[in-house]
Amino acid sequence: MCRNDDHIFGFSIDTLVQIERPRVGPGDDAVEAMTLVSRAALRVLASVGCGLLVGCSSLFGAGDRRPTLDELRNASITGIADEPITLKGGVYDASRLRVTLWADLVAFGDLDGVAPDEAASLLSTDAGGSGSVVYVAVFRTHGDRVITAGTALVGDRTRVRALGVVDRTVTLDVVEAGPADAMCCPSQLARKSYAFRDGTLTLVSSVVTGTLSLAALAGREWTLMSLDERPLSQGAQPPTIIFDGARVSGFGGCNRYTGQVAENTPGTITVGPLAATKMACPSPAMEVEDRYIAALGSVSRYTFVAGRLLLSGANGGPSQRLLFRR
Repeated sequence: MCRNDDHIFGFSIDTLVQIERPRVGPGDDAVEAMTLVSRAALRVLASVGCGLLVGCSSLFGAGDRRPTLDELRNASITGIADEPITLKGGVYDASRLRVTLWADLVAFGDLDGVAPDEAASLLSTDAGGSGSVVYVAVFRTHGDRVITAGTALVGDRTRVRALGVVDRTVTLDVVEAGPADAMCCPSQLARKSYAFRDGTLTLVSSVVTGTLSLAALAGREWTLMSLDERPLSQGAQPPTIIFDGARVSGFGGCNRYTGQVAENTPGTITVGPLAATKMACPSPAMEVEDRYIAALGSVSRYTFVAGRLLLSGANGGPSQRLLFRR
Protein backbone atom coordinates (compact mmCIF):
# COMPACT_ATOMS: atom_id res chain seq x y z
CA MET A 1 0.00 0.00 0.00
CA CYS A 2 1.40 3.41 -0.99
CA ARG A 3 -0.31 5.55 1.62
CA ASN A 4 -0.66 5.84 5.36
CA ASP A 5 -2.22 8.31 7.78
CA ASP A 6 -0.71 11.49 6.32
CA HIS A 7 1.70 10.46 3.57
CA ILE A 8 1.40 9.38 -0.05
CA PHE A 9 4.43 7.62 -1.56
CA GLY A 10 6.40 8.95 1.41
CA PHE A 11 5.40 12.58 0.73
CA SER A 12 3.52 14.53 3.38
CA ILE A 13 0.01 15.32 2.17
CA ASP A 14 0.47 18.82 3.59
CA THR A 15 3.54 19.24 1.41
CA LEU A 16 1.65 18.11 -1.69
CA VAL A 17 -1.54 20.11 -1.36
CA GLN A 18 -1.07 22.95 1.13
CA ILE A 19 -1.51 26.34 -0.46
CA GLU A 20 0.01 29.31 1.34
CA ARG A 21 -2.56 31.99 0.55
CA PRO A 22 -0.22 34.98 1.23
CA ARG A 23 1.81 33.92 -1.84
CA VAL A 24 -1.26 33.87 -4.12
CA GLY A 25 -2.06 36.99 -6.07
CA PRO A 26 -5.56 38.50 -6.12
CA GLY A 27 -7.90 36.56 -8.41
CA ASP A 28 -5.35 33.80 -9.05
CA ASP A 29 -6.33 31.44 -6.22
CA ALA A 30 -7.82 28.70 -8.40
CA VAL A 31 -5.03 28.79 -10.98
CA GLU A 32 -2.31 28.78 -8.35
CA ALA A 33 -3.97 25.94 -6.46
CA MET A 34 -4.30 23.81 -9.58
CA THR A 35 -0.70 24.48 -10.53
CA LEU A 36 0.71 23.48 -7.16
CA VAL A 37 -1.32 20.28 -6.95
CA SER A 38 -0.53 19.33 -10.53
CA ARG A 39 3.19 19.85 -10.04
CA ALA A 40 3.14 17.77 -6.86
CA ALA A 41 1.26 14.97 -8.59
CA LEU A 42 3.67 15.01 -11.52
CA ARG A 43 6.66 14.80 -9.19
CA VAL A 44 5.09 11.77 -7.50
CA LEU A 45 4.40 10.02 -10.79
CA ALA A 46 7.85 10.83 -12.12
CA SER A 47 9.57 9.42 -9.06
CA VAL A 48 7.62 6.21 -8.56
CA GLY A 49 5.64 5.61 -11.76
CA CYS A 50 2.05 4.49 -12.05
CA GLY A 51 2.52 0.90 -10.95
CA LEU A 52 1.32 1.69 -7.44
CA LEU A 53 -1.82 3.45 -8.60
CA VAL A 54 -4.11 0.74 -7.20
CA GLY A 55 -3.13 1.62 -3.64
CA CYS A 56 -3.72 5.34 -4.11
CA SER A 57 -7.40 5.49 -4.90
CA SER A 58 -7.99 8.58 -2.80
CA LEU A 59 -5.41 10.57 -4.77
CA PHE A 60 -6.56 9.52 -8.24
CA GLY A 61 -10.35 9.36 -7.85
CA ALA A 62 -10.94 5.59 -7.49
CA GLY A 63 -12.32 3.84 -4.45
CA ASP A 64 -14.96 6.41 -3.50
CA ARG A 65 -17.29 3.83 -1.90
CA ARG A 66 -17.04 0.61 0.04
CA PRO A 67 -17.56 -2.72 -1.79
CA THR A 68 -20.97 -4.36 -1.89
CA LEU A 69 -21.57 -8.04 -1.18
CA ASP A 70 -22.42 -8.69 -4.82
CA GLU A 71 -19.16 -7.06 -5.88
CA LEU A 72 -17.19 -9.23 -3.47
CA ARG A 73 -18.65 -12.31 -5.15
CA ASN A 74 -17.11 -11.17 -8.45
CA ALA A 75 -13.89 -9.62 -7.17
CA SER A 76 -10.39 -9.93 -8.58
CA ILE A 77 -8.08 -11.85 -6.22
CA THR A 78 -4.30 -11.71 -5.95
CA GLY A 79 -1.94 -13.40 -3.52
CA ILE A 80 -3.51 -16.87 -3.54
CA ALA A 81 -2.75 -18.35 -6.97
CA ASP A 82 0.31 -17.79 -9.15
CA GLU A 83 -1.72 -15.40 -11.28
CA PRO A 84 -4.63 -13.08 -10.45
CA ILE A 85 -8.00 -14.82 -10.50
CA THR A 86 -11.58 -13.54 -10.72
CA LEU A 87 -14.49 -14.92 -8.75
CA LYS A 88 -17.80 -15.61 -10.44
CA GLY A 89 -20.70 -15.78 -8.04
CA GLY A 90 -18.28 -16.23 -5.14
CA VAL A 91 -16.32 -19.11 -6.69
CA TYR A 92 -13.26 -19.58 -8.88
CA ASP A 93 -13.12 -23.10 -10.29
CA ALA A 94 -10.17 -24.37 -12.32
CA SER A 95 -8.86 -27.86 -12.99
CA ARG A 96 -6.49 -27.88 -10.01
CA LEU A 97 -7.77 -25.08 -7.80
CA ARG A 98 -11.12 -24.07 -6.36
CA VAL A 99 -11.42 -20.81 -4.42
CA THR A 100 -14.58 -19.99 -2.46
CA LEU A 101 -15.57 -16.70 -0.84
CA TRP A 102 -17.15 -17.00 2.61
CA ALA A 103 -19.88 -14.49 1.75
CA ASP A 104 -21.75 -15.13 5.01
CA LEU A 105 -18.84 -13.75 7.03
CA VAL A 106 -17.98 -10.18 6.00
CA ALA A 107 -17.00 -7.16 8.10
CA PHE A 108 -16.59 -3.55 6.97
CA GLY A 109 -14.27 -0.96 8.45
CA ASP A 110 -11.32 1.36 7.95
CA LEU A 111 -8.10 -0.60 7.54
CA ASP A 112 -5.82 2.00 5.92
CA GLY A 113 -6.79 5.32 7.49
CA VAL A 114 -8.36 6.61 4.28
CA ALA A 115 -12.06 6.69 3.36
CA PRO A 116 -14.02 4.73 2.26
CA ASP A 117 -14.14 1.57 4.36
CA GLU A 118 -12.69 -1.70 3.15
CA ALA A 119 -14.36 -5.12 3.40
CA ALA A 120 -12.76 -8.08 5.17
CA SER A 121 -13.79 -11.66 4.48
CA LEU A 122 -12.34 -15.14 4.12
CA LEU A 123 -11.41 -17.36 1.19
CA SER A 124 -10.89 -21.10 1.21
CA THR A 125 -8.82 -22.93 -1.38
CA ASP A 126 -9.13 -26.57 -2.37
CA ALA A 127 -6.39 -28.06 -4.51
CA GLY A 128 -7.74 -31.60 -4.41
CA GLY A 129 -6.28 -32.68 -1.08
CA SER A 130 -7.98 -33.79 2.11
CA GLY A 131 -8.65 -30.31 3.45
CA SER A 132 -8.95 -26.65 2.54
CA VAL A 133 -6.60 -23.76 3.26
CA VAL A 134 -8.17 -20.58 4.65
CA TYR A 135 -7.06 -17.02 3.85
CA VAL A 136 -8.21 -13.66 5.18
CA ALA A 137 -8.74 -11.08 2.44
CA VAL A 138 -9.26 -7.31 2.44
CA PHE A 139 -11.20 -5.86 -0.50
CA ARG A 140 -11.48 -2.31 -1.81
CA THR A 141 -13.09 -0.64 -4.78
CA HIS A 142 -10.93 0.43 -7.71
CA GLY A 143 -12.95 2.32 -10.26
CA ASP A 144 -15.89 0.09 -11.18
CA ARG A 145 -14.15 -3.06 -9.92
CA VAL A 146 -13.44 -4.64 -6.56
CA ILE A 147 -9.95 -5.99 -5.92
CA THR A 148 -8.02 -7.42 -3.00
CA ALA A 149 -5.88 -4.90 -1.17
CA GLY A 150 -4.21 -7.80 0.63
CA THR A 151 -4.50 -11.49 1.53
CA ALA A 152 -2.86 -13.48 4.32
CA LEU A 153 -2.81 -17.13 5.32
CA VAL A 154 -4.99 -18.15 8.27
CA GLY A 155 -4.36 -21.90 8.32
CA ASP A 156 -5.07 -25.38 7.01
CA ARG A 157 -8.60 -26.55 7.92
CA THR A 158 -8.93 -23.71 10.42
CA ARG A 159 -12.46 -23.14 11.75
CA VAL A 160 -13.52 -19.51 12.08
CA ARG A 161 -15.92 -18.56 14.87
CA ALA A 162 -16.06 -14.79 14.31
CA LEU A 163 -14.58 -11.99 12.21
CA GLY A 164 -14.44 -8.26 12.93
CA VAL A 165 -12.68 -5.01 12.04
CA VAL A 166 -11.52 -2.85 14.96
CA ASP A 167 -8.85 -0.11 15.08
CA ARG A 168 -7.63 -0.80 11.51
CA THR A 169 -7.16 -4.46 12.39
CA VAL A 170 -8.96 -7.60 11.22
CA THR A 171 -9.61 -9.94 14.14
CA LEU A 172 -10.48 -13.62 13.81
CA ASP A 173 -11.62 -15.96 16.56
CA VAL A 174 -10.63 -19.42 15.33
CA VAL A 175 -10.43 -23.08 16.21
CA GLU A 176 -7.08 -24.39 15.01
CA ALA A 177 -4.99 -27.51 15.40
CA GLY A 178 -3.04 -27.49 18.64
CA PRO A 179 0.26 -29.31 19.29
CA ALA A 180 -1.47 -32.62 20.03
CA ASP A 181 -4.35 -32.33 17.54
CA ALA A 182 -4.81 -34.20 14.30
CA MET A 183 -5.41 -31.84 11.38
CA CYS A 184 -8.94 -33.20 11.01
CA CYS A 185 -9.96 -32.33 14.53
CA PRO A 186 -8.71 -28.94 15.76
CA SER A 187 -9.43 -28.00 19.37
CA GLN A 188 -7.24 -24.97 20.15
CA LEU A 189 -9.04 -21.62 20.46
CA ALA A 190 -7.08 -18.57 19.32
CA ARG A 191 -7.52 -14.94 18.34
CA LYS A 192 -5.59 -13.80 15.29
CA SER A 193 -5.10 -10.16 14.30
CA TYR A 194 -4.11 -8.89 10.85
CA ALA A 195 -3.14 -5.37 9.79
CA PHE A 196 -1.31 -3.65 6.97
CA ARG A 197 2.42 -3.27 7.51
CA ASP A 198 4.41 -1.58 4.73
CA GLY A 199 1.56 -2.24 2.33
CA THR A 200 1.21 -5.96 3.13
CA LEU A 201 -1.61 -7.60 5.08
CA THR A 202 0.30 -9.23 7.92
CA LEU A 203 -0.42 -11.43 10.93
CA VAL A 204 0.47 -9.12 13.83
CA SER A 205 -0.79 -11.22 16.74
CA SER A 206 -1.90 -14.79 17.46
CA VAL A 207 -2.94 -15.55 21.03
CA VAL A 208 -4.14 -18.94 22.29
CA THR A 209 -7.32 -18.33 24.30
CA GLY A 210 -8.26 -21.83 25.44
CA THR A 211 -9.51 -25.24 24.36
CA LEU A 212 -12.71 -25.94 22.46
CA SER A 213 -15.58 -26.78 24.81
CA LEU A 214 -19.30 -26.23 25.19
CA ALA A 215 -18.45 -22.95 26.89
CA ALA A 216 -17.67 -21.59 23.41
CA LEU A 217 -21.34 -22.12 22.50
CA ALA A 218 -22.83 -20.62 25.67
CA GLY A 219 -24.12 -17.12 26.26
CA ARG A 220 -26.21 -16.77 23.10
CA GLU A 221 -29.21 -18.18 21.32
CA TRP A 222 -28.47 -20.04 18.09
CA THR A 223 -31.12 -20.06 15.34
CA LEU A 224 -31.47 -22.94 12.89
CA MET A 225 -30.75 -21.98 9.27
CA SER A 226 -30.86 -25.34 7.51
CA LEU A 227 -31.38 -29.02 8.25
CA ASP A 228 -29.46 -31.53 6.14
CA GLU A 229 -28.38 -28.60 3.91
CA ARG A 230 -31.99 -27.78 3.05
CA PRO A 231 -33.61 -24.48 4.12
CA LEU A 232 -36.59 -24.56 6.43
CA SER A 233 -40.14 -24.62 5.09
CA GLN A 234 -41.59 -21.21 4.30
CA GLY A 235 -43.90 -19.95 7.00
CA ALA A 236 -42.25 -22.02 9.73
CA GLN A 237 -40.66 -20.27 12.69
CA PRO A 238 -37.05 -21.50 12.98
CA PRO A 239 -36.03 -23.65 15.96
CA THR A 240 -33.42 -22.35 18.39
CA ILE A 241 -30.96 -23.79 20.88
CA ILE A 242 -29.20 -22.40 23.97
CA PHE A 243 -26.25 -24.16 25.64
CA ASP A 244 -25.92 -23.63 29.37
CA GLY A 245 -23.44 -25.88 31.12
CA ALA A 246 -24.72 -29.46 30.98
CA ARG A 247 -28.14 -28.46 29.64
CA VAL A 248 -29.69 -27.34 26.37
CA SER A 249 -33.00 -25.60 25.82
CA GLY A 250 -34.83 -23.80 23.08
CA PHE A 251 -37.77 -23.56 20.74
CA GLY A 252 -38.46 -26.56 18.52
CA GLY A 253 -40.72 -24.90 15.96
CA CYS A 254 -43.91 -25.29 17.99
CA ASN A 255 -42.99 -26.26 21.56
CA ARG A 256 -40.29 -25.37 24.06
CA TYR A 257 -37.82 -28.13 24.88
CA THR A 258 -35.06 -28.82 27.38
CA GLY A 259 -32.58 -31.60 27.99
CA GLN A 260 -29.07 -32.69 28.84
CA VAL A 261 -25.85 -32.36 26.89
CA ALA A 262 -22.52 -34.00 27.69
CA GLU A 263 -19.13 -33.36 26.10
CA ASN A 264 -16.96 -36.44 25.73
CA THR A 265 -13.90 -34.87 24.10
CA PRO A 266 -13.48 -31.40 22.52
CA GLY A 267 -15.97 -31.24 19.67
CA THR A 268 -17.85 -34.46 20.50
CA ILE A 269 -21.14 -34.41 22.42
CA THR A 270 -24.21 -36.41 23.35
CA VAL A 271 -27.61 -34.69 23.43
CA GLY A 272 -30.60 -35.96 25.37
CA PRO A 273 -32.89 -37.14 26.64
CA LEU A 274 -35.09 -34.19 25.66
CA ALA A 275 -38.44 -33.15 27.13
CA ALA A 276 -40.90 -30.75 25.46
CA THR A 277 -44.24 -29.11 26.00
CA LYS A 278 -47.21 -30.73 24.24
CA MET A 279 -48.85 -27.91 22.34
CA ALA A 280 -50.27 -28.85 18.93
CA CYS A 281 -49.44 -26.65 15.96
CA PRO A 282 -50.47 -26.71 12.30
CA SER A 283 -48.16 -27.85 9.54
CA PRO A 284 -45.47 -26.88 8.61
CA ALA A 285 -44.52 -26.03 12.21
CA MET A 286 -45.01 -29.58 13.46
CA GLU A 287 -43.12 -31.06 10.52
CA VAL A 288 -40.15 -28.79 11.21
CA GLU A 289 -40.23 -29.61 14.92
CA ASP A 290 -40.44 -33.37 14.39
CA ARG A 291 -37.45 -33.32 12.04
CA TYR A 292 -35.47 -30.99 14.29
CA ILE A 293 -35.98 -32.88 17.55
CA ALA A 294 -35.14 -36.20 15.88
CA ALA A 295 -32.00 -34.75 14.31
CA LEU A 296 -30.91 -33.08 17.56
CA GLY A 297 -31.09 -36.41 19.36
CA SER A 298 -28.64 -37.92 16.88
CA VAL A 299 -25.98 -35.20 17.20
CA SER A 300 -22.49 -36.39 18.12
CA ARG A 301 -20.21 -33.55 16.95
CA TYR A 302 -20.09 -29.77 16.83
CA THR A 303 -17.83 -27.35 15.00
CA PHE A 304 -17.87 -23.93 13.34
CA VAL A 305 -18.30 -23.11 9.65
CA ALA A 306 -17.77 -19.47 8.62
CA GLY A 307 -19.07 -18.17 11.93
CA ARG A 308 -21.98 -20.62 12.00
CA LEU A 309 -22.48 -23.48 14.47
CA LEU A 310 -22.68 -26.91 12.84
CA LEU A 311 -24.10 -29.87 14.76
CA SER A 312 -23.79 -33.25 13.05
CA GLY A 313 -24.19 -36.95 13.71
CA ALA A 314 -25.83 -40.16 12.60
CA ASN A 315 -26.60 -42.30 15.67
CA GLY A 316 -26.98 -45.43 13.55
CA GLY A 317 -29.17 -43.71 10.93
CA PRO A 318 -28.74 -41.21 8.10
CA SER A 319 -26.24 -38.41 8.70
CA GLN A 320 -27.80 -35.24 10.11
CA ARG A 321 -26.40 -31.71 9.71
CA LEU A 322 -27.93 -28.79 11.59
CA LEU A 323 -26.53 -25.34 10.75
CA PHE A 324 -27.23 -22.42 13.11
CA ARG A 325 -26.54 -18.69 12.98
CA ARG A 326 -25.94 -16.42 15.96
